[in-house]
Amino acid sequence: MAAVTFHPTDMAHNIPKMVAMASEAAKNGARLIVFPEMAATGYLYIDLAQEGANIDTIPGTATKALGAVAKTYGVYISFGLIERDAASGLVYNAAALVGPKGLVGKYRKNQLQPGFDNLFRSPGNLGFPVFDTEIGKIAMMICYDDSQLQSLLLPALRGADIVAYSVAALYIPKAERGSSSDHSTIASMATLPGWMGINVVGANGSGIDDVAEFDSQFIGPGGSTVWNTQGQVIASAPVTSWNNPAVEGITYADIDTAAPNPQRAFWLKHRRPELYADYNLFKGDFDSAANTVPAQVSALLVQYKPEQGAVEKNAAAIETLIAQQQQGYGLVVLPFNSFIGDAALTAETAKTLAEPIGGKSYTMAQGLAKKFRTYLMFSMPEVAGDKYYETAVLFDYDGKQVGLYRKAHLNDAEQGWATAGNELPVFDTDLGRIAVVLNDEARIPELADMYGLKRANMILVPVAYGEADYGGPVAIPQGLVPDESNRGMFVWYSMAKMSQAFTLVANYVTDKSGDTGRSALYSLVPEEGFFAPRMAPANKDVAYQVNFATNQNVPLWTSQSKKVIERRWDQALPLTLSAGSACFKAWQANSSSATLCQGQD
Repeated sequence: MAAVTFHPTDMAHNIPKMVAMASEAAKNGARLIVFPEMAATGYLYIDLAQEGANIDTIPGTATKALGAVAKTYGVYISFGLIERDAASGLVYNAAALVGPKGLVGKYRKNQLQPGFDNLFRSPGNLGFPVFDTEIGKIAMMICYDDSQLQSLLLPALRGADIVAYSVAALYIPKAERGSSSDHSTIASMATLPGWMGINVVGANGSGIDDVAEFDSQFIGPGGSTVWNTQGQVIASAPVTSWNNPAVEGITYADIDTAAPNPQRAFWLKHRRPELYADYNLFKGDFDSAANTVPAQVSALLVQYKPEQGAVEKNAAAIETLIAQQQQGYGLVVLPFNSFIGDAALTAETAKTLAEPIGGKSYTMAQGLAKKFRTYLMFSMPEVAGDKYYETAVLFDYDGKQVGLYRKAHLNDAEQGWATAGNELPVFDTDLGRIAVVLNDEARIPELADMYGLKRANMILVPVAYGEADYGGPVAIPQGLVPDESNRGMFVWYSMAKMSQAFTLVANYVTDKSGDTGRSALYSLVPEEGFFAPRMAPANKDVAYQVNFATNQNVPLWTSQSKKVIERRWDQALPLTLSAGSACFKAWQANSSSATLCQGQD
């Protein structure tokens, strides 16, 4: 792979330079070469008149020039450009893919950034195509597409091996007005590839541009990066600064599209599209489900080393940890299967450890909520008649049950003894709207979207997590964000960011791996400073206190309301279709249709 960091100006400058850089990359062994957003045409145009002759077609000037390079060297080149459709006259922010035999296909940006990208360009109308090549199945994304999970989920469902990701993530100095709306795109993408199980080749712009109409300068941060399916940074370009803005060059990395992909396999096996119908709903500016009342929340994330199966002893240990916290709090989150420990259950052990609603464990957790006058999230294996569930219960400060969730996405071991729940509820409380993700359900990205669409203010995540199980550390290319924001586990980090719901994780302390504990609060836009993950120590029994406020009027680049309103609901249908349906199979087979499946099952 080759990710090209490049500073576009106009077509007369851009295309010859792209030809030279693509030829260099090909000579150095790259099979796929990716250029930034609008690299061929330039990008900082305020209107069509200013853009003038710097609009291309597909096929057109750029595809001809770069197609010749692709043919000469037997490579694939993906690049951004501003495209005018010859038939309709509409203008799109687009990307083209050329290969040894000419034009392979094109993509039109679906998620246009409000206030700039949509001034004279139309939203994409080609869906999320995936193109078969001898080096793998290639999809394309452009910059702000990263603001919606479905931009990655849909190509992944189509079997994409690689996303060619073209970016122009400009920003202005933090001292200037408007800097809070910066969207650090490469940094935002960094936590997503491992969650989707997809290789991403991200090419970003660099250099400084003056925009008189905005009375400001914009800098391209560079940092072009290649990530593998485990979310690891394989290679990354230098990050620019105001003192060193003109970083251009080619970043090389090897990826193996045939490598094991455990996260993709888990997601595809355990996802439940019948629960994701909200994807197909249009939700406008007014949303009666939203709780917009600000709430100051102080929460305790309880982590401790359990004695397996010792319910009373573990409950007493939890009570002691809570009692040691003398500062005020209104919410307590306990780890997964809170009183029995983190050992995996079997059909036999579930018969011994599962309890009914209202049983001993339930009553003890209820008593903790009443004693400490707090909301409390507790989970347990539940028996109800002849069925077993993994169940979470939310109590209020009077010990009243105000929420019950039965795990809807069971892993392989749980399917041997438990029944899956069939609802994704969100509970209205005095603290706001609360959703629950139980343990490794965090590996199902659609849950973040569902709870965002259902307007949860918080997602509580009781876990029994060891670093070797899934996920991994946040690894944003250094220099793009403050170091304190560059930490945590990338699945939870992304869950908070993509749902725009504060995500609270409570974990065990065990001897299973070196990354235990680390219970944490993940905020809404951590890479832009709101705010860094707040994490408990790795191996310490503690009721770790975190404080935050919901529904603040913070002028950042995104919010839950923006996410809900901006999403392309009209593109989301495949996410809700059974993998065995004729419609889904037809959609998978047709890489460029956005209107397929109308009237089919």
